[in-house]
Formats: sequence, C-alpha cells, structure tokens
Amino acid sequence: MRKFFLTLLVFCAFSANAAEIRKLDVWKKGDVFFVDLAGHVDAPISHVYDVLVDYDRLDRLSSSIVESRILEPADDGTPLVYTLTRKCVFVFCGKIEKVERLELEPLHHIAAIAIPERSNVVHGLSEWNLSEEDNGTLIEFRQELDPDFWVPPVFGPMMIKKVMRQGGRRAILRVEYYARIAAGLSAEEPPPLKRKRKSRSDRGQ
Repeated sequence: MRKFFLTLLVFCAFSANAAEIRKLDVWKKGDVFFVDLAGHVDAPISHVYDVLVDYDRLDRLSSSIVESRILEPADDGTPLVYTLTRKCVFVFCGKIEKVERLELEPLHHIAAIAIPERSNVVHGLSEWNLSEEDNGTLIEFRQELDPDFWVPPVFGPMMIKKVMRQGGRRAILRVEYYARIAAGLSAEEPPPLKRKRKSRSDRGQ
C-alpha cells in the first residue's frame, strides 16, 4: 500500500508539471537569426493562448522581457504591441526594442511582425502555432530576427541555442503554470525569475 501511494505521488507531481521542449533549432542565414522550437504543455489550449496574448504581463514568462504592453491600434485597426527584451552573455548585453503588428487566429495562431521604423530591428517575426494534443497543448514557435545593430561573434547560433534552451524551458514551464492556474487546475509554482538590474537606457516608447 505504501508503495502504491509513493507511486501515486510521483505520478501526480509529474502530471502537474509536464512541460517539455521537444525541438530547438537555431541557425543564421546572412544577417538573420532563425529559431524553431516545439514543446508540449499540460494545459488547455484556450488558457495557453490567453497567457501568450496577455501582452501587458509577458514579463512574467521570461527574465529577458523587460517590458511589454498593448499600444493604440494602427489607423487600419491592426493591434500593436511594444516589447523590450534584454539578454546578457558574459559582459555584453543586447537590447531589442520592437513595435509589432499582431495577426491573431484565436486559440491557434499568433504572429507578431516588427515595424522597422519603430524598432531597432531590420526584420522581426515571432510566430506561435497551437494545437490540442494528449489533453494538453502543442506549442510550435518560430522566430526570425535581423537586429539593426552590431552583434558580436559571441552571439552566434551555438550561444543563442544555449541561451534559448535555458530560457525556453523556463518560459514553457511558466506558460504551463499560468495556464493551469487560469483553468482551475493544480500547478507547481516554477522557480522565481532572476532579473538583471534595468539599465538607464531601458526606456520604453
């Protein structure tokens, strides 16, 4: 009987925190960096979608996100968002500031396209595709980024992949946590985010 309860406890702990990254590819073509990530979270698709489009609280998902917020829509009614991300490797810190147009297909697709004249990137695309899978949600993420500033060689694909693997795992866990809480399901709170001090240059639009 004791063995049964121990097995049950282990199973419940795993079930309440089943987020996983299944694929992570990072490569560079010319000046453009590409990221392709796939993962599974044990949470309903509707709540996962809600967490990902909550742009006023994206900073709860990653320590790299310094600031994010919804802006006034464009003249044609297209939703606009502002994001400021900051990532440090050794002594170099890169800051990416973007105003993006949103293209949404509720529950299944989110695309954020950077507006170059209002960002410090030449080109930027972040795309999320969601689908139901095994009572949870399959998350497929693709990013294209051409920064409008010098990127030192240390930020090559291998280093970015290492940073993405560490940060991606934490972000997936936090997406799952907030989605499960919103759905009224049990969830183990992930470790707190460790943030670097905001620099004087980190000022939003």
